[in-house]
Amino acid sequence: MKIKMAGIDYRRAPVQVRELFSMTASAVERALLRSKEHAEVTGCVIISTCNRTEYWISGESEAFQQENPARLLCQEKEQDFSAYKEYFIIREGMEAVHYLMELSCGLQSQIFGDDQIISQVKHAVDIAREQEALDPVLETLFRTAVTGAKKVKSKVLLTNIDRSVAKAMIKLLEKERIFLEGKQCMVIGNGEIGRLAAAELVNAGADVYMTLRQYKTREAVIPAGCHVIDYHARYEHLGQMDVVVSATVSPHYTLTMERARGHMKDGEKVFVDLAIPRDIEPGFAELPDMRLFDMDSFSSLKYEGDARQIAVADEILKKYEEEYEQWYEFRDYVPVVKKIAKMAGEDTAARLKKELKQYGLTREERELLEKAIEKSASKVVARLCYGLREDMDKEEWKPCLEGLRRSAEHLS
Repeated sequence: MKIKMAGIDYRRAPVQVRELFSMTASAVERALLRSKEHAEVTGCVIISTCNRTEYWISGESEAFQQENPARLLCQEKEQDFSAYKEYFIIREGMEAVHYLMELSCGLQSQIFGDDQIISQVKHAVDIAREQEALDPVLETLFRTAVTGAKKVKSKVLLTNIDRSVAKAMIKLLEKERIFLEGKQCMVIGNGEIGRLAAAELVNAGADVYMTLRQYKTREAVIPAGCHVIDYHARYEHLGQMDVVVSATVSPHYTLTMERARGHMKDGEKVFVDLAIPRDIEPGFAELPDMRLFDMDSFSSLKYEGDARQIAVADEILKKYEEEYEQWYEFRDYVPVVKKIAKMAGEDTAARLKKELKQYGLTREERELLEKAIEKSASKVVARLCYGLREDMDKEEWKPCLEGLRRSAEHLS
C-alpha cells in the first residue's frame, strides 16, 4: 500500500519546535501546489493544527518507496532535516491508515476525545481538493476516516463529552486555582478557537472583551456577553485585564514585551497562548507576577479514556480500516469489472434485438428499450462482481477477479 505520512506533534516536539513547522491556510495551499512537482507523488494532504503538522502522500510507482515525507516537509519549511528528524514519526501503509482513523475521532489528540479534530481533518481534505492535490487513494482514505469518526462520535460515550481547547483552558485555569468569576478578560483573535475561548470565559463568569479588526466588524460573529475592542487598541486595554488569551493564526507575536511594558500595572496577570506559532512572546513568563501558559501546558491535564469505550471505538474503526483495505486492493480490478459489465450489457441487448421486433414497437421505442436493457444488464453484472468483494475473503475473490481479468482480455 503506497501511502506515507510524516508527523511532528506534541508527543515528541515541544511548542518551540512545532511552531517551526506550522502552516497557515495560504502556506498549506502553496505546499500542496508544490507537492505536484514531485513526479512520484500523486496525492498530498497536509494537516496543520495547534498540536501537529502532518504531511500525507500517496503514489503509484515503485520509485515512490524512496520518497520521505518528513524530508519533503522540511524542504517546504526550509528547515534542516538532520536537525529535526528525531521529532518526526513516519507511518506507512495500514499503520498510517489505522493512525488516521484514531486521529479523526480524537483518540490521538492531546485533549483526549477532542471534538475539533474531525472538522480539522475535513478542512485539510477540502483544501487539498481545491488545490487539485488529491488522488483517489487519499480522497477515499480521508473520507472513510471521517465517516468512521462520525460513527464513533455517535456510538461512544466519551465523544459525547465536550472536549476542546477552550474547555481544556478553563480546566487548566481551575487546576492552577485561577478563578474567573468577575475577572476582566481579553481574547485576542476572532477565529473559531478565539470565539470558543471567549464563550467559555463568559460561562465562567468573567467580564470578556474580544479584539476585532475594524475591517472585519460586519462579518464577525461575537459570542453572546462579550464586549468588542479594536485590535489595534489591545495594548491600551492590557493594564485593566486580569487574564489575556490569544488565539490567532498570525505568524507574528500579537503581544510583545517591548510594547507591553508601558501598559502593564501592578498585580498578577495571566496569559494563555492558544496559538501555534505562538502569539505571546515567551519572555512574559519571566516578568514579576506574570503567569504564561501555552499549548504544552495542557500536558499537565490527564484526559483518560475509559478502556471499555476505547475498545468499542477501536472495534468500530477496525471495520472502516478493513473496508478501506478492501477498496485499495480491489481498485485495480475496477476497470476490468466495468469492461466485463459493459460487454455483458451489450451482449444482452444484442440477443434481445430480434425478439423486440415482434412487439410492434417503433424504431425509436425499440432503441430506447435496447439501451435500457443494456444499462440494466451492465449494472447487474457489475453488482455481482463487486459483490464478490463483500461476500468472499480476499484469498477467494482475488483469484475470481483474476479469472475475470483474463476473460476480459480474451474477449477484447
